[in-house]
Amino acid sequence: MKNQFGTYNEWGTLNEVIVGTYSQFVEPEYMPEFQWMDKKSQEITKTMGGQVSEKVLPEKMKLLSKQIEDYVKILKDRKIVVHRNVPLKYPEELHFLEDVQKGNVYSGGADFFRFIGKHLLLLNNFRYPFRRKQVWTVRPVLEPLMAGQDLRYISLPPCSPHYLSDDIFLENGDIMLDGFNVYVGMSGNASSEAGFEWLRQYLGPEYRAYKIPLTKNILHLDTVLSLNRAGVLTYYPDFVLDLPKPLRHWDKVKVYPEKGEECHFGANNISLDENTIVLSTEYERLKPEFEKRGFEVLTTPMGASIEYGSGSRCLTAILSRDP
Repeated sequence: MKNQFGTYNEWGTLNEVIVGTYSQFVEPEYMPEFQWMDKKSQEITKTMGGQVSEKVLPEKMKLLSKQIEDYVKILKDRKIVVHRNVPLKYPEELHFLEDVQKGNVYSGGADFFRFIGKHLLLLNNFRYPFRRKQVWTVRPVLEPLMAGQDLRYISLPPCSPHYLSDDIFLENGDIMLDGFNVYVGMSGNASSEAGFEWLRQYLGPEYRAYKIPLTKNILHLDTVLSLNRAGVLTYYPDFVLDLPKPLRHWDKVKVYPEKGEECHFGANNISLDENTIVLSTEYERLKPEFEKRGFEVLTTPMGASIEYGSGSRCLTAILSRDP
């Protein structure tokens, strides 16, 4: 029986997903909004930006490919259907907006689209211009899968090819869903006020949208906050400036940065169901906290992937979760 597409929360049993790829990587050129990266990664964007990753960082790319495939195996071992996005086919796609910012990074599967209930949002409005071309790595996979599905398919008004800091930016890493409550992280490095307002207006009165302010050294909400099951969340008190009222009473697994950690992804985990969670081994110190709450914790290395902005949640574009 074909899975019914849709997502209603962050912890219902996961049935079907799309995971990104690591082909055609080109190191992105530097932007000030890369302030969330560690110093080494920022320096790479300044000195190697625009260069083919397999040529300038071959060992890192081997490690990245292994980490992604090991993660895919975890999903498949749990009988989750996994699709993969495809490489870009045409020069016009591959070199899109290179006069603004060079770079190709397609591993973050959750960047491509987002279900909110039966609303399917095609995400092509990224603050970093180099990321906007990735929409063409997912549409050839996503759209054939939609055949026969009961859903509403929409994309945001396209960003200007000229970089405008206040354009309509909306990124799935900033979106968390709890029924009809939708939370959007706001660090200034990804989603924008205009993006939040577009989402609020599109969803209408059935949904209630909340902004979550984040500190400026954070990429996305899902790096510092995750909803693990009803009533349990993970978050960094140091970087989440205010929790919205519906989340304040939830049981909290608190993450604190440790010495030497410049990049903060401790909350970037993914629930396979309400009792099973995938955790990066880089944050294995949290495992006892989840086990105390009755979770089965599956761990896998994510360090190379995290350097490109993707922990387990970011790698996974969700087609189908049980309500």
